[in-house]
Order: sequence, then structure tokens, then C-alpha cells
Amino acid sequence: MKKVFGLIIVLLFIAAIVAFIVPKPLNKNRAESNLTIMVSTFALYDAAVHIARNYAKVDMVVPFGVDIHAYEPTPRDMIRIEKSDLFIFNGAGLEPWTKMFKGGSKRIDMSRYVSLLESQHHKNGDHLHDHGDIDPHYWLDIENMIKVADKIEEMLIGLLGKSAAVDIHKNAEQYRKSLRILDGLFQKRLSSCRLDTIVVSHNAFAYMGRRYGFHIEALSGLSPDAMPSAKTVAELADMVRKKGIKVVFYESFVSDRLIQSVAKESGARVEVLQPLANITAKEARQFQDYRFIMNMNLKKLRMALECR
Repeated sequence: MKKVFGLIIVLLFIAAIVAFIVPKPLNKNRAESNLTIMVSTFALYDAAVHIARNYAKVDMVVPFGVDIHAYEPTPRDMIRIEKSDLFIFNGAGLEPWTKMFKGGSKRIDMSRYVSLLESQHHKNGDHLHDHGDIDPHYWLDIENMIKVADKIEEMLIGLLGKSAAVDIHKNAEQYRKSLRILDGLFQKRLSSCRLDTIVVSHNAFAYMGRRYGFHIEALSGLSPDAMPSAKTVAELADMVRKKGIKVVFYESFVSDRLIQSVAKESGARVEVLQPLANITAKEARQFQDYRFIMNMNLKKLRMALECR
């Protein structure tokens, strides 16, 4: 009997540890209202799910595992958006297909409520490739995610009324607090590094670089499908070698063929840095959220920048 009791205690202890370290499922609870929210990017989805909780059903327009840069909505997607109570999209040119939907209070361009950076035009061959004049990857600045949380809280209270206001505010405060803690970790752990530059396949990380004080060198600009010239690849490999950079990055939805060439020519190794416009099907099955993946990004950045 004592052995059985001891085994039960051990199992409960292990379960507690697992519950602490494993990312919690997103949006698996049953909504207490009929409110439906559609969002275009994973970062916005993450914020809406954590703030709405069981007050709304939140869905991504772009399926998990699909590159948002290449996505076009299906007729079914368009119907779901039109029928939703609130459609939140990234804006800043990331989803040109949003122009086909009617305006109004139920259609929120989140880029209007955050701090934006001008795009850095990146020349590959004879052509310039970007999303326009604005860099749309603003969610990689955690301060912008706090502003996103503010706007989502405001919209939800407006839609749900005073009866839900206390709960929605509490959820939003918990989410903002967790973001501030995450931001503090980035500030602290990237404050003392040997290197000041990361190398990526697609320049989605300017907001992160601005906030935490490192530079970005990229094979292509804001559009991941841009094709750099052989000269660009060779010059980048030479820079990696001269600076002593040992890790270069690519993204989940981008081919690693060219960054592998940079790594081979320079002696660096290749790792994935997740820009969080969307997540992979595997990440979704593991219920990885914005904060969990950003923590993984932080560990890789510390490794690449050789931080103490």
C-alpha cells in the first residue's frame, strides 16, 4: 500500500511539472456567447484567444501551416469573414486580399493602432521586393503586442457590453503582464552580446532588432519569395565569415536552399527563427503560443549573438 501511495505522489508531481512547462491549448474552451472573431495572423489570433477566452469563438482565416505571404482566401473563407462579428487583420500591406471586404466597425486594421517602421528596400538583381512603404511585421515588437491587446480589449467590451467588461479587462491585464515579463527577458538576455548582427533569409525581424539593439542582414527583403542574385549570396557569405557569425537563420515557410549555401560557404550552421505570422501544423498540434515561440526565438538569438 505504501508503495502504491508513493507511486501516486510521484505521478502527481510529474503531472504538475508537465502542466507547468507544456504550452496550454489555445481556444479549446466553449464560448459562452455566439460572438465570432476572425483574424488573419497568428500573433493577432494568440492575443484574441487569450483575451476573449470563453466569451468568443476565435478562428484564423489562414490555416495553420500555410504561408500568409502566399495565401488567397477561398469563397468559404470570404463567407466566414463576412458572417463574423469582428474581423481583425494585420494591415500594413501584408494581406492585400482584405481590400475586397467592406469596411465598418467590424473590420479592424490593427496596423492603425501600433508603432510602425518604414520598410527597408532590399535590392536583389534588378528588382526591388517589399510589401510597400511600411514593414508589416510589427508584432515582433512586444510593445506593439501590448497595444494590440489594448485594442482587442476595447473592441470586445464594446461588443459584449458591461456584463463582460470585468472579465475581459482581467484577461487583457494578465496577457499584458505576461508580455511585459517576456519583454524584460529579451531586454536582459540580449543586453551583453559579442555580436550585433543576425543573418536571416527574409527580413521580417527589423522590429525585434530595433527594440533589442541588433542589426539584420537578409538574403531578401520583406517578401520571402524574392530571389537574391548569386552575388548577394556570395557577399552575405563573405560578411558572415568576416564577422565570425556561427549561426544563420531561415523561416519555417521559406526554403532553406540559399541560406544553406551561405552557411556552406561561410562555415556557419543553420537554425529556424520563427517570425510568427503563422505557425506550422506541428507547432499548432503542440499548442505553442506567441510567448512560448518567442522564448524559443530568444534562446536562438542568444546563441547566434553569443550573449553572456
